[in-house]
Amino acid sequence: MMGKMYAKLIVLTFIVGVISLAGCDKSEPINLEAGSTDGFWLNVGNNIIVPTSDIDFYDVSTHMIYLKKKLPYLEELGYDSGMMTVNVGKEEIYQCPYHSLLSSSLPQGAYISTPAFNKEDIIRINFMQFFDANYRPTVKDPRNDKRIIAALKKYRQYHEGLHCALTSFNYSNGTLVFNFELYNSDTFNYYYLDPDKMGFGLFHYFTNGPSFYDLTNYKSYTHQETVIHPEPWNLWEKEWLTLIQSGERKKISITYNRFETIPTGNYRMCFEFPGLNNGISQKDLILKDGRIWMGNVNIEKDISIRSSI
Repeated sequence: MMGKMYAKLIVLTFIVGVISLAGCDKSEPINLEAGSTDGFWLNVGNNIIVPTSDIDFYDVSTHMIYLKKKLPYLEELGYDSGMMTVNVGKEEIYQCPYHSLLSSSLPQGAYISTPAFNKEDIIRINFMQFFDANYRPTVKDPRNDKRIIAALKKYRQYHEGLHCALTSFNYSNGTLVFNFELYNSDTFNYYYLDPDKMGFGLFHYFTNGPSFYDLTNYKSYTHQETVIHPEPWNLWEKEWLTLIQSGERKKISITYNRFETIPTGNYRMCFEFPGLNNGISQKDLILKDGRIWMGNVNIEKDISIRSSI
């Protein structure tokens, strides 16, 4: 699942990343109206375009682009569809290759995964980072380029989404108490996956939970709790969700009673707070007093473990 895949990739290469797609009609060029590419827009080749006017808003917490209408070609593009470019006005800001989930190689930098797990009206741009021996990033993340942010704000397409921050943790004798804060700095009210409503096992189907990485010895430590799989795999329920209003902060605490023994030392701690990801169209995201937040946000922090007992 998403959290497990993330954990495996970061152990081997210390990377962060995950999933989505973009593109346009393969057959005929689109005739653009004047001004439709004045702001933020996407292009694949010479005739596959998502113009400024088709974009509703961009969630910068997850780099998910919400479109005003369905674009059926998004699910048809394959890993051989070429290179997508991200543009502002007449400037190309960066390129995104398409990456097949079946590929044995790992992309570096911004990319789009295929096949898509989102519907035809949501695009997600991912980023995979590699690090050198001193854990310094080897590629700059271009997705928050100041020209992109300025264009999104100018056309009122900029949204903050949800953010997550570690507040405290306590590790002792195989038990980890993990406390963090989820906050909504957006203008929307959001519904998020609530671990208390879902239960520990089901929530951790969507995330691997906190992991501690020994970057010197290439070892990792995480929990050994039982994970519950929904049936079918893409099932989700509104009863799992809790509302977080615009400007609100929520304190969340999760206790892991079966955590691997972590030796004394310094670690890179990573935690992925999950939202829904798979096969959901925008019409299903809108509830009476808010919208369902999709994607995931990560906490990464340097941690010292003073004692494992």
